Amino acid sequence: MNKSEWYANRILWRAKKLQLESYEWQKFLLSNEESARKVLEVASGRGVPLFIFWQSDDVWTLLTNQFLVGRLGGENSVVDLDKLGRVSTESNDGVSQNDSKRYAEVIRAGEVERKFWTPRGAAHFSLRNVLAMFPINAP
Repeated sequence: MNKSEWYANRILWRAKKLQLESYEWQKFLLSNEESARKVLEVASGRGVPLFIFWQSDDVWTLLTNQFLVGRLGGENSVVDLDKLGRVSTESNDGVSQNDSKRYAEVIRAGEVERKFWTPRGAAHFSLRNVLAMFPINAP
């Protein structure tokens, strides 16, 4: 098993435990073909798509077996899973820490910090949980 396969296996295992099935790439691809093509243009050559967090053509985050890829604020962002660095939740100004946990939508990651959008709540923290596994010592 190569590194990419190992990463995909680990991501799928953790995502299943976190009940992220509704964000699976295959479901999105089947239901939203044109938007999926746009995402794939940005993510080309960046691994096998596994999960997508989608708001619109301009706001989304894709987790592949090698990269975290996203579009937010008119910018495309890409971070290698082996170079995530510190992963954090962007805090909302003027929102208490308890409320911030419910309303958080942006993850920061990468050696050169990049922003990635997620839906509020469980999906946000589930993606953070998946990303916390990296880098993984692949066999």
